[in-house]
Order: sequence, then structure tokens, then C-alpha cells
Amino acid sequence: MEKLILLLDRTAVLFIGIAVGAVIGLAFLGGSNGGEAVASAPAPVVVPAETASTEVTPSECAVQFNRNLTRSLGAGEPVQIGVFGDSFGDGLWAALYRGFRGDEDFVVHQFSRQSTGFTRYRSLNIFEDISERLAEQPVDIAVLSFGANDTQGIYTGNSGAAFMSEEWQEIVGERVDAIVQLLRDQGAIVYWVGLPKMRRESFDAQIQQQNAFYVAHMRQLGVPFIDTVSLSVDEAGDYVAYLNNPETGARTLARANDGIHMTGMGYGFLTHALEQRIRGYVDSARAEAVRERERRNAGNENAETGQADG
Repeated sequence: MEKLILLLDRTAVLFIGIAVGAVIGLAFLGGSNGGEAVASAPAPVVVPAETASTEVTPSECAVQFNRNLTRSLGAGEPVQIGVFGDSFGDGLWAALYRGFRGDEDFVVHQFSRQSTGFTRYRSLNIFEDISERLAEQPVDIAVLSFGANDTQGIYTGNSGAAFMSEEWQEIVGERVDAIVQLLRDQGAIVYWVGLPKMRRESFDAQIQQQNAFYVAHMRQLGVPFIDTVSLSVDEAGDYVAYLNNPETGARTLARANDGIHMTGMGYGFLTHALEQRIRGYVDSARAEAVRERERRNAGNENAETGQADG
């Protein structure tokens, strides 16, 4: 009977998440975005909030100026941005799409899939899915965000790895490593967007454990970790549904009714700084492309002068 109640509870959360996501999507872009199934997990050890909200500095980025990007910029081609994740990734994509909309220098692709995660490879192998998508559409910049579905154990063969256990972290870490390497191998710089504060305390504790795990892991990989906890709380660090608009300062409804997702405007608050960071990175890469072209032209001129002298 308890198992049946748990199954019904999970199913209810899934359908509620889908309904909330659809409303957010329709209100934001006139499209449909889905929600998350949040699975139960063992009671975690709470990780201090300051650990989870540490941000990797730009200098730690492993790929300063990818040659594929500078070559594309030199040829006047638009920057291809891919957003990968679950339904939270859907919201991030919508926000970035709106942020870059009308700018011919950028194209933002939605590669997120609802109800996916690193603990759910039996349902969808994220590595294989991303590989297929990149084969059709390579990207210069990849934005990743997963975790709302991963507050559960991982079943491998006949055994299971409990949530946040050493084995769980090893498996998830290896899966993340493979995807980051896949993206880098095809010429992309990678950003990881953490999850915001959650309304339900027990669920938030699990999410902040994951944030702390990804902060440390992204630092090892040299991937910028974009903190969103600090952008989703009030002055006391508590969950709030209304946040200050970073551009106008006006109090705005930023959280969906489920206490997990954001509203359309809320996702925009989370991606505001990331958008500016991407623009700054691309501007620097564009300047490098110009310098590269000038060096190449200077080299050609020297070669021609040398031939003439000979």
C-alpha cells in the first residue's frame, strides 16, 4: 500500500510539473514547455549554502578562445548556442532565446528534454541523445543544467547506489565528464547552471547537495559554474516567490506554483548575467579573431615581400 501511495505521489508531481511548465512556456514564448518528476530520496546530510553557491571564476575556464569559434566569427557566421537539460533547461533556453532574439550574431537551440537526468539513463541516455543532436547541429557554446530529477539512487545491474553516496557521485561524475568532453571535442565552451533555492526544505537540502557536488566537479573540469541560489532568495537567504527585476528593480513573480520551477520572467532573472557573460566572451573571441586575421595577413605580406626580394 505504501509503494502504491508513493507511486501515485510521484505521478501526481510529474503531471503537476508538466502543467506548470506548459503555462510558463505559453506565457513566455507562446510554446509548450514541460515539467519535472521529482523522485524521493534518502534524507541527505545538509550542505552549507555558502558551499553550494561558490562560483567558478572566468579564469578557470579551460577553453579561453576555441579556434572553431574564432574561425566562425572571422567568417561572419553566427554563434551557435545549445541549451541542454531537463524542464529547468527548457526555461533557461526560453530565457536565453528571448535575450538573444533579434541579434543575428547568435542562434539559441533548445536541446533540453523534460523528465531526464543522470540517474535516469534507463529512460534516456543523455550522452547518446546529445551526441545525436550535435551530429545534426554543432554548437559553439553549451549551457547545461540538470539535477531536479536526480534526487534519487542509481540502479546499476542488480545493485543500487544511494543518492549522494560515493558510488553515486562516481557514476554521475563519469557521465558528466563524458558529456563535457564530447562538447569540447566538437569545439564548444561549456557553462553549467546550478539550481535555485527550492520551497520545500527537504527537497532544497538535496538540491543544494547537488549544487555543492557540481561546484566542486566543475572546478575540476575548468567549467564555469553559474550560481542561481543567490539570485532566487531574499535578503535573509530565504525562498521567495517575488524577486526584484535586475533591470528595473520592480518586484516580480519569479517562481511557479510548484516551488521548483521559475516563471518566464524568473528564468530571465537567472540568465541575465549569463547572457552578458556569453556576450563578453564572444566579444573577446571576436577581437582575437581580428588579431588572428591581422597576423595572418601580415605573414602573407612578409612572405610576398621575401619572394620579391629574392
